[in-house]
Amino acid sequence: MELFEKYDLIVRCERFHPEVTQYDLIHARAADPRFQQQAGHIFMENGTRTLRPLVESFLIDDTLTESQAQEQLRRIFRDFDWGGSSSRINVYEFFQKVHRLNRSLPKDRRVHLYPSDLDFDWSQATPESHSALRRQLGRRDQIMADNIVATFNEIRTSATRNKALVVMNYRHAFPHLHVERGGKSRTFENTAGFLMAAYPGRVANVMMNNARVLPGSSDNHAVISAIQDGKWDAAFAALGHPSVGFDFQESPFGADEFDYFAVPFSIGKKYEDVFTGYMFFQPLDAHRMAFSIPGLLDPSFVDEMLRRGRIMGRNRSPEDMAKEIEQSQTTRTFGYENRELFPKSDYAQKIQQWLAAKR
Repeated sequence: MELFEKYDLIVRCERFHPEVTQYDLIHARAADPRFQQQAGHIFMENGTRTLRPLVESFLIDDTLTESQAQEQLRRIFRDFDWGGSSSRINVYEFFQKVHRLNRSLPKDRRVHLYPSDLDFDWSQATPESHSALRRQLGRRDQIMADNIVATFNEIRTSATRNKALVVMNYRHAFPHLHVERGGKSRTFENTAGFLMAAYPGRVANVMMNNARVLPGSSDNHAVISAIQDGKWDAAFAALGHPSVGFDFQESPFGADEFDYFAVPFSIGKKYEDVFTGYMFFQPLDAHRMAFSIPGLLDPSFVDEMLRRGRIMGRNRSPEDMAKEIEQSQTTRTFGYENRELFPKSDYAQKIQQWLAAKR
């Protein structure tokens, strides 16, 4: 919470989208009375901005019965983003927890969530509108930042609580990165970089401990290792894995070469050049990826899933959809040892080599 004394926006760098324990920490922040007093606003990459009115009603409307609230949450996550319904049970349960938290809080201390991804309304979707959205993906970081800025400007001028947390995955939480290599230069433009330009000196970004994603990874198959060849994780292991946060500028960690970006070359930056601070919460062995939200989908939704598939150019059979719905009724949870998601992983060996040397 100390960063809010100096900054208006704190951008937290999310781990892999489905990782569960990070949302325990984000919920703990939402439940902190100091956050409720100073901020109370959380912007998220997860979810299309189109859903904001429905999300606000779910979180704030005291007239909703519990069954009505749960039906509204199901509608939100069926339409969660431009890729279709969501399987991210960690985010689903986070929304549930904030809803319950708000029921226990006075109205001026309640927590607001703002999905900030590209606008998309599945009820009005066509192949043409989805194609138009895909053409926007090259500007996605700018658009997400614009979505945040438009609302945050209103918050700054009209709300007594005028600070906010922003949750952005991986490089979206980086500043703009200018890289020169082989006589050529390139700038990687990122959402946090646009926010920093919009509010100079008022935006901090914080990295959460995570595995390092290596070049050659994809969304479905990540090749992972340990940051700094395991040195950082070994240091926290030697201390008993304390939950702690600190500024990179005040730590030797900040002087280490930035190796968190999955490109096959050094970008010539230190960690203190990229992030304001660092948070350690749960060692890598305790990180868990969870998929599927039981009860979100049911047989009555098959026709809609088929329609959405056609819109996205994915023609699948009703039998395939029925099987997918059946499988979605069980949440699947994995760690980094899962070779389907993480076909190559040497983080444990990297960490152990430092601990062995210490002995």
